[in-house]
Amino acid sequence: MLFHEYLKNEIFKIVKKLLDDNDLDSDFLKTNSFNIELSNKVDFGDLSSNVALVFSKFFKTSPEKLAEIIARELRQNKHMQKVEVIKPGFINIFFTNLFWQNQLSQFIKLDGSYNYNIKPKSICIEFVSANPTGLMHIGHARGAVLGDTISSVLEEVGHNIKREYYINDAGEQIKKLNKTIIFHIENILKNTTNELFNDLYPGEYLENIAKEIFNKFSIKNLNELKKFEKNIIDFVLNDIKEDLAELGIIHDNFVSEKNISSSDNINKLKNKLLESELAYYGFQEKPKNISDKDWEKKEQLLFCSKKFGDDSDRSLMKPGGEITYFMSDLLYHINKIERNFDVLINIWGVDHFGYVKRLQNALYALCKENFLLDIKLTSLVNLIKNGEKLKMSKRKGNYITMREVIKEVGVDALRFMMISRNADKTIDFDFDSLKIKNKDNPVFYVQYAYARCMSILEISKKKIKEIEKGDFKLDYLTLYEEKMLIKYICNFYNVIKSSAEYFEPHRITNYLYDLSKIFHNYWGLGKINKDKKIISGDDDLTKSRLVLVQIISLTLNKGLSLLKISSPKSM
Repeated sequence: MLFHEYLKNEIFKIVKKLLDDNDLDSDFLKTNSFNIELSNKVDFGDLSSNVALVFSKFFKTSPEKLAEIIARELRQNKHMQKVEVIKPGFINIFFTNLFWQNQLSQFIKLDGSYNYNIKPKSICIEFVSANPTGLMHIGHARGAVLGDTISSVLEEVGHNIKREYYINDAGEQIKKLNKTIIFHIENILKNTTNELFNDLYPGEYLENIAKEIFNKFSIKNLNELKKFEKNIIDFVLNDIKEDLAELGIIHDNFVSEKNISSSDNINKLKNKLLESELAYYGFQEKPKNISDKDWEKKEQLLFCSKKFGDDSDRSLMKPGGEITYFMSDLLYHINKIERNFDVLINIWGVDHFGYVKRLQNALYALCKENFLLDIKLTSLVNLIKNGEKLKMSKRKGNYITMREVIKEVGVDALRFMMISRNADKTIDFDFDSLKIKNKDNPVFYVQYAYARCMSILEISKKKIKEIEKGDFKLDYLTLYEEKMLIKYICNFYNVIKSSAEYFEPHRITNYLYDLSKIFHNYWGLGKINKDKKIISGDDDLTKSRLVLVQIISLTLNKGLSLLKISSPKSM
């Protein structure tokens, strides 16, 4: 049993006994938890816990007093060298060297296979879903990598995952796309260079798509073009799929909005909403940014949003009978629920913030099935070059595409940076720093740690063969830096599990960077003190340290692989 689970079990036993001794109910233990944190300073021990701060209210005592009681019990454990209580009630734990050596031994025996002990769920994760009206930009890249990595992490712990792309192939944006392509083809047919109208999509990309369609189908006149309008979306979508494949992203399903929004499905949902008294035909309130003289009241189907705390009831169907985005999203999510997914995860841009609760409230009110809808909102990505933020406008057609970024910095850097922070935090994507080979370039720093491990192992082939036969001891691993490395290694699966639980893959990128930093520092000790060299004159000591290096390399490789980032053996 690795330390995180071991220590939690030991503390739970103590708390449970205290509750029983005081005739207190222990049911809250099932739903209340506490943290076990790695200590980064030698004075704070190996591990620290906030258990007393979490549970003191149940014992009606101060956190510090409860911490002293728990610490007294923990000191009886033979693996614990020292247990301290620090105000306002933290418990710092110092384990013996033998405990950490045994922990590394247990990690080695796992051989890359770990039981995360979770109940598998069927999960649909919908991400990217960029409108097929142009190439993907850097904002799409963040949602793409986040969704794909969350999927990989959830698969790693044992869930059944479907990666899904919702194609917005209906509505006004598709009409605008078709009009733009028709405009460009009309220019070709008439050999004219008319300038784009304001209500069309700008940029060279769609002009090039128009040329492709014109050449592929040998279009002679505009009447012929009508036959090929349905192919326009496919042309753009194929480019999007190519960009995603370049990033290592393959979706399992592509779901069409047009197919989901059939008249039959619309009528079924409309009737259900009316029967459930969740919708009614009425008049929407006048938007604040429209004057009285410009506002015309028209009856339409409205969702009872006010029942759920919204400031106004929201439109489901426009006065002319066309459905709104809200209605379309309800149809799509009901379809997912009908496909028996336990969990629905959506990756959306932060501009959808005000829309999240509305959709969740409507779905939970409509559907009685047991499901969870979790929506992760991604914040902005600032592109920085030569110390300045690049200004972009998709509206003007001068945005930087994802394929341009990949060409400049590579797939590995893009994937790592897009999940380097929590989804709700802005990312500064600095082109220049991602080309420099130092610790300011995080993906290089982690990959270089792996390459450095492989270099050490490569020049120690003879000893590695002895190690593979079991000819090694771990007793020699007594340095503080070695203990830190073992702690981080043995926390690896806990990081993955928590990353899956909270849908936060940045926990893994942070972990890999921290592990790499500790390893680089460990490697550097040999330059200062020859006794701390990994490969030394002491054969047994060298083999112990080589085992540690080997496990570090395997951990880094597995972590990078989980993120779909390469692990180069030399750099």
